[in-house]
Amino acid sequence: MPTHLTKLLTTAWRSPSRSDVFDAAGVLGVLAIVASLPLMGIYATWSDRRAMRTAWNIPGPSCPVVAAPIPSPSERRPLTVFHYGDISFSRKFGHVSCVAPREGGFFQRTTYRVCQFTAPALIGVTTAERTVFYAPGVGRRATVAVRGDTPSCVLGGWFEG
Repeated sequence: MPTHLTKLLTTAWRSPSRSDVFDAAGVLGVLAIVASLPLMGIYATWSDRRAMRTAWNIPGPSCPVVAAPIPSPSERRPLTVFHYGDISFSRKFGHVSCVAPREGGFFQRTTYRVCQFTAPALIGVTTAERTVFYAPGVGRRATVAVRGDTPSCVLGGWFEG
């Protein structure tokens, strides 16, 4: 048998030295860190989405539903209207903040709309199917969520404007 082949076979089948073990452990450690980076990003995204859904899920009593207001010529200020996605919101007073959290799991792509109002007195929500008016009252916070084409309103919220 040629000497170079004998040398190759004897070195290939020798027991690993301490430095060989440390080298292999180092390579495996680097591979584990590289593999965990995308997992950390996925977890951070999932955690942020879950925290948003939790923060914007406001409990409270339902807002009173009222008939469409009839504008009066003596009104000093008409309703302020804004569009968020394909939904139209209107309010009488106050400030508003809106988000679009994702429904359900990590791979779910559908979102719903949530808006918090500081002191609206009157809120109008127009979807593709209907228009609903809520009267939370002057100086009361309200949160409106629209899932699909179904709006809902609760008294309460943490947004201060």
